[in-house]
Amino acid sequence: MVGASVRRMEDPRLLRGEAAFVDDIRFPGLLHMAVLRSPHAHARLLSVDVRAARELPGVVDAFSAADLGAEPPGIPFFYNPESFRPAPQYPLATDTVRYVGEGVAVVVAESRHLAEDALELIEVDYELLEAVVDAYAAIQPGAPVLHENAPDNVAATMVYESGDVEAAFAGADRVISKRLDMQRYTGIPMETRGVVGHRDAVTAEMTIWASTQWPHTMRTVLAGMLAVPARSIRVITPDIGGGFGIKADFYPEDFLVPFAAGRVGRPVKWIEDRNEHFLTIAHSREQIHEVEIALRDDGTILGLRARHITDCGAYQRPLGLVNASLAGTSLAGIYRVPALRVEAVCASTNKAPASAYRGAGAPEATFARERLLDIVARELGMDRAELRRKNLLTPEEMPYDTGLVSLEAAVILDSGSFPAAFEQALDMADYAGFAARQQAAREEGRLIGMGICVYHQLTGTGPFEGGSVRVDPTGEVTINSGAAPQGQGTATMLAQIAADELQVPHDTIKVVFGDTGRLAHGMGTYASRNAVMAGTAVMMASTKVREKALALAAHLVEVDPSDMVLEDGYAHVKGVPTTRVSWAEIAAAATPGGNRPEGMEPDLESVQYFENMAAPYSYGIHIAEVEVDPDTGVTTVGRYVVVNDAGTIVNPRNAEGQIAGGVAQGLGGALMEELVYAPDGQPQSTSFLDYLIPGSLDVPDVEIGHLETKSPLNPLGVKGMGEGGAIGGHSAVANAVADAIEHLGCTVTRTPLKPATVWELMRSAGAAPAGAGTTA
Repeated sequence: MVGASVRRMEDPRLLRGEAAFVDDIRFPGLLHMAVLRSPHAHARLLSVDVRAARELPGVVDAFSAADLGAEPPGIPFFYNPESFRPAPQYPLATDTVRYVGEGVAVVVAESRHLAEDALELIEVDYELLEAVVDAYAAIQPGAPVLHENAPDNVAATMVYESGDVEAAFAGADRVISKRLDMQRYTGIPMETRGVVGHRDAVTAEMTIWASTQWPHTMRTVLAGMLAVPARSIRVITPDIGGGFGIKADFYPEDFLVPFAAGRVGRPVKWIEDRNEHFLTIAHSREQIHEVEIALRDDGTILGLRARHITDCGAYQRPLGLVNASLAGTSLAGIYRVPALRVEAVCASTNKAPASAYRGAGAPEATFARERLLDIVARELGMDRAELRRKNLLTPEEMPYDTGLVSLEAAVILDSGSFPAAFEQALDMADYAGFAARQQAAREEGRLIGMGICVYHQLTGTGPFEGGSVRVDPTGEVTINSGAAPQGQGTATMLAQIAADELQVPHDTIKVVFGDTGRLAHGMGTYASRNAVMAGTAVMMASTKVREKALALAAHLVEVDPSDMVLEDGYAHVKGVPTTRVSWAEIAAAATPGGNRPEGMEPDLESVQYFENMAAPYSYGIHIAEVEVDPDTGVTTVGRYVVVNDAGTIVNPRNAEGQIAGGVAQGLGGALMEELVYAPDGQPQSTSFLDYLIPGSLDVPDVEIGHLETKSPLNPLGVKGMGEGGAIGGHSAVANAVADAIEHLGCTVTRTPLKPATVWELMRSAGAAPAGAGTTA
């Protein structure tokens, strides 16, 4: 089954409308929570009065930070580099609000509309303060200060260095510098966030249903913030309508809902509306890259030197420094860069806090590097493919230790055939014939361009993942996993792995995710880790069950275990398929009081934890072909080619779906999506009227080729690949637009390349294609 393109087992019930999302969870006496949010980007909180709200009929409770205790619990951090100046966010603002949308007070009522009506009765006295929304401006002397412990608004500075950088630049024939900016944007799941909290009157256990990517982590954090034992909290993830990393976070509402449920003694629900989503979800991507490259005249890279400034927003979330760290350690990519120095600066601004979104730092670094390489090739008068070809690492150099260690893992490229993947992608895209096609198009007054992106991706990060495999006395197989997928097809993938070990049909296996009451320890779904970590844990558990089943079967038919084999749902004696026992018979024998060999533990279940800190690296080549309308600046993406190497592919159908979905998000970032803030900190992108995402007509068919270089870091040989489309898509499309218009005298140095931006670039360069003269 591993390697088979089977249909996803998850889909039929979803297509029939039988899914159960957080908003489908209902209880008798259920109350609804609403949050009063600051309308100001930066202001001192002088007073918050909730008394009038409490008196409104239908309101059960209303509270502010003053009701959270003398020392309200802050949301914890997961990484603390030496330079870190912590700025924790509290569930509700205490003395100062620092971004529009920050929670100030809460109302719990019989209905959501009553709760929202009551919010209008809360009286808040603000003293307005000056805001700063530009990360570069925020770290300059004299900028408004967000946190007293960081008067320069620098939350952390991390430096990553390898090789002799000074010597590399001193000995270079050519040094080329450029500032390259990526905008702020984020994931847009179909299902917004949601939390339901209910305390059981008998057990006093608080059960939380949440749209989260890491239920076990949520349980641990919540137990600490509520100062209760972890065993008193159970977190369950029902169906999740998309996550993309932004649900791998701990948000104020994740605390406020169970806190409110405990206060009122009734179940409480909060469902994020789309406006709240745009205001308060973890934002991402926004980085300024000041980067220099040292080269020989023949294009050989000698060194890279960069400072990148990450806009972290008003507070550091649990993963708030990860984007900056991973961007710093991803800048060299899969190229041979003998010397590297990156200074990663984390800046605080009066915007929503930033955290991980699909790719987490890799799209930013990839854009800076791949855009720079195209600029370098143009300045050297060199073919951009040849420049990349000359500097790609070879299979003989694997594993390649960069000497860098990010906040997540050591950067050691474990395996790959980068030149082979590159050549395959160029052939698929007919790169050799594109120059002639481009020239012919220009003679017709059309602007077409081709963009190349070579990327790599940290995947399958540790420290562990858990999985259990159980065979019931009826012979039915159930997998419990610590993963919490949101549409990746992980249930099918895990069932395929177990099916190969147990020799049962994969579609008869039940797979359960995201329930801290079923599996003691888990990490969740993020960092493209499901196949690597959850898959290996399930394989380990399946192997243990298989070994025990063979021993039981051998005992039942009175032969040596080495004489037994599993096949087609039965264990039989080698060469004698009629002497067999079914899984039901084996599992029944395993029960307490059953017919087991002497000394064998009862039950037919194994719980295994795959522990591994060495993270495999997948990689890929993306090539996009676009056409830019010379009159409007509108970009249309035509052909799109991907060559991907993620080691063993368990289900190619799933994998290709992940690639295509990621490409759509990368395309959106390159051309459309942007979370815009006014100079006073007021967000301008608060609905789909202001924030454009790709539709079906914007996304081309994606032509996909696979290489398979198995990772030596896990027994399946798999590497994660769920984020690669988003990493490669942004840069490939941006480079394609640049290729279409740079002959006019334009240089692309930032995204998104919206029609007005492209139109303005062409006009500012003095270009006047046919139809020019209209206004944007």
